[in-house]
Amino acid sequence: MKYFNIKKTEDVIFDTYNGITLPKYYSDRCDTYFAVRNTVLMTDFSHHAIVNVSGDDAWRLLNYFISADLSTIRDEQLLYTLILNNNGNIISDLYIICDNESYFLICEWMNSEQLCRLINECIIDKAHCGEQYLIHQVMPLTPQWRMICVEGPYSWEILSEIFGMDIIGLPFHEFMYIENDVLIMRVGKHGEYCYYIIGDEEKLSKIWESISQLSEKYDLIIGGVGYLKNIRIENPCWEPEVYNVFSRCPIELQMQWAIGYDKDEFIGQDEIKKRSDIGVEQQIVGARIKGIGENIEINIGDPIFYQQQNIGVVIDCGLSYSLNDYIARVLLKYEFAYVDIDDYVIRTKNGDVSFITVSIPFINNLSMKISPTEDSYLNKNRDK
Repeated sequence: MKYFNIKKTEDVIFDTYNGITLPKYYSDRCDTYFAVRNTVLMTDFSHHAIVNVSGDDAWRLLNYFISADLSTIRDEQLLYTLILNNNGNIISDLYIICDNESYFLICEWMNSEQLCRLINECIIDKAHCGEQYLIHQVMPLTPQWRMICVEGPYSWEILSEIFGMDIIGLPFHEFMYIENDVLIMRVGKHGEYCYYIIGDEEKLSKIWESISQLSEKYDLIIGGVGYLKNIRIENPCWEPEVYNVFSRCPIELQMQWAIGYDKDEFIGQDEIKKRSDIGVEQQIVGARIKGIGENIEINIGDPIFYQQQNIGVVIDCGLSYSLNDYIARVLLKYEFAYVDIDDYVIRTKNGDVSFITVSIPFINNLSMKISPTEDSYLNKNRDK
């Protein structure tokens, strides 16, 4: 796999994601953060699995394989969903694209071969139960196919200059082909306008160049995958390295909205319904730290107390550049998992830290205030 054009390779820090070596940081981490929040960031997202599933029973297979209800989308739409195991715990999240009579699966947390293996194991397991699926192919498209992520409040504007005005009208969770073997999908895990461009490697290399040439005009920053850490402090989504140690239950993590409870059947259904009926013992909430002393550091795993009772644990913590405060995700006993509570403390090794519980996500994204029919980054700069 070749890298998309990098001007100053000596400034790039690389890391490995799903077995793929990609740029982690191109530039200052604050620059990439504020590009996502205020302008536009472009990133090589080629560590994602891209798999095509087709055949007469592709819909039936995938509707069983995933937690959400695949019948809620039609052609040219996509669905955010979860892959659960038989115990009802999260294996991964993914997007499914409905493309006529076949489907593309896009997954951040495993490579294409691993995703294909999971799907084929599902087919074999159901065959052992006497149910057969007529499937034409379960095919990995990477590394021949790659992915580019363009994210930020004005990402729609820079893309419309290249691909036309149809980009502006592309609804959330829909996609369109921009040429053969290249499609663009509108997503938004982090609360900002966000577009994934997926397709043939050679064609994406040219698209990368075209977008790069507009960098100065739109204050576009090219960043690495490492930017996700700071963004996801404020706009959390499924992250196995954060959650796996503490919980993979979608109800405890407040991701039950990605489950189609009324579906006839899906993997993990019995366990999920049981937990939903009985209730869970713990649940995630946000925490905004009131102040940290000089010698105090909050660590993952630090316990949380109400008076002398241990009621939970810190599962992630970091500085919010937008709020200019430290924030955290905490897993609390269910009866204590409410917002606007300021009676709890994090017990660090050097002393207690006060906080107030808040809802997640932590910030009001600029993209929620931007309208492509009324706003423009170029006009904004002219008005300064």
